[in-house]
Amino acid sequence: MKVVILGAGRRGIRLARHLVEENKDVIIIDEDAEDVNTAMAKVDCLAIKGSGTSLEDLSDAGIDDADAFVALTGSDETNLVSSGIASSEFKVPLTIASIRNLSYTGYSGIGNSMMGITHIVNPTQEVAQYIYQDVERGIYSDIISFENSSLLLYNVYVEKGSPYADKIVKDLRKELNANFIIAALSRDGEALVPSGDTVVRPGDTLSLVAQEESVKKLLSSVGRKSMRAKHIAIVGASQVADFLLRAIPKYQHKDITLIDKDKDVCEHMATVYPDVLVLNADITNEAVFEEEGLGAYDLMLCLTSNDELNIITASYAKHFGIKNSLALVSHNPNYIRMADHLDIDNIISTQDVTVDSLMRYMHGKNVSSTHSLFDGQIEALEFTIAEGNPIIGRALKDIDMRGKGIIAGVTKKDGSTLIPGGLYVIEHGDALITVIERKSTDFIQRLLYVGSFVDKKD
Repeated sequence: MKVVILGAGRRGIRLARHLVEENKDVIIIDEDAEDVNTAMAKVDCLAIKGSGTSLEDLSDAGIDDADAFVALTGSDETNLVSSGIASSEFKVPLTIASIRNLSYTGYSGIGNSMMGITHIVNPTQEVAQYIYQDVERGIYSDIISFENSSLLLYNVYVEKGSPYADKIVKDLRKELNANFIIAALSRDGEALVPSGDTVVRPGDTLSLVAQEESVKKLLSSVGRKSMRAKHIAIVGASQVADFLLRAIPKYQHKDITLIDKDKDVCEHMATVYPDVLVLNADITNEAVFEEEGLGAYDLMLCLTSNDELNIITASYAKHFGIKNSLALVSHNPNYIRMADHLDIDNIISTQDVTVDSLMRYMHGKNVSSTHSLFDGQIEALEFTIAEGNPIIGRALKDIDMRGKGIIAGVTKKDGSTLIPGGLYVIEHGDALITVIERKSTDFIQRLLYVGSFVDKKD
């Protein structure tokens, strides 16, 4: 598979890194020579200086025989025009454009109708939807949901004395009396798909796939409980907050307080969301917490455009008495590592959420969810078994993944879910949750016939 990425920013580089790790042929194009050099230093791929709206530059970047084109510059107009050119002039089968401006898309998006572009991705909307799902789950840190399944993936850190510590993977389900599977393990910065004989050590981080009720039981075993937030404070009347409020049912708006220091923005939001309490205040003023009684709130969502302010506010909120807090980072995803040390329940990266969304489209139309784990070393895919897939009728024990991946969950056509054993036989319409070592994604995709997108070279 050959992919041309327009834009050598953080998103473009992260997407390129994921694709290169999956053995895809990647070319990055950008007008800034310094960004081009940075991209080549960070990713093992070709990067060239050029314009996304120049037919000559696009041709020089190898778009003539590309399988996919992804436009990720900071300009919506450039992304739209370049993707349109890739589709109409070069007949690229898959074109994806990142568009933020609502004047182009509206709140409901524009589907696939504009300029022949296959997919439009609004990073702001993707992040707002992710936060909404996180709130609905009860603000667990590092719990991931899937589009077509009620199964959840939860990352748990194994401390000394934990019921997981020094136990063999295949024995843990029986000992904890819960239905789950350990799909991935990270130890000393290295991630892998464990075998049944792998011994869990203190300091490991485990990725568990389970049904929601089992997740609650597993969390309880390590002293954690979910909290369904009723009273919510949102700091920052940003576009993310706007999308989030549109996703939250109106009957819940009366329990939400929105705080922003811009008076004009507050007046606008108060008009659009009359049931939300909108406060024109500076959250860095400690008196705001006391005067508005914020310490009694269940949850604070810090959604300003300032990463540092979001981190500091989310951390302070916990110390002030707010039960749970979440911080959004748009510029420096490295802050995610600080969550546990700062007592923040969840830190969400705009960049990571956007790239996961892009990867979902890159994997083909039958892939409904894609999530990166452990700094991109592991990928969790949810995909549906289409009619004619050669693995239909095969038992899991007969599919040799060489220890590089595992089918961790199944959702049947009737909506029922299960954690499959080796005797489970794959059926048409099954939605499989597959956890894969990133470097082996290409092998597993071919083994399981994931996606409908076939390399032109094959």
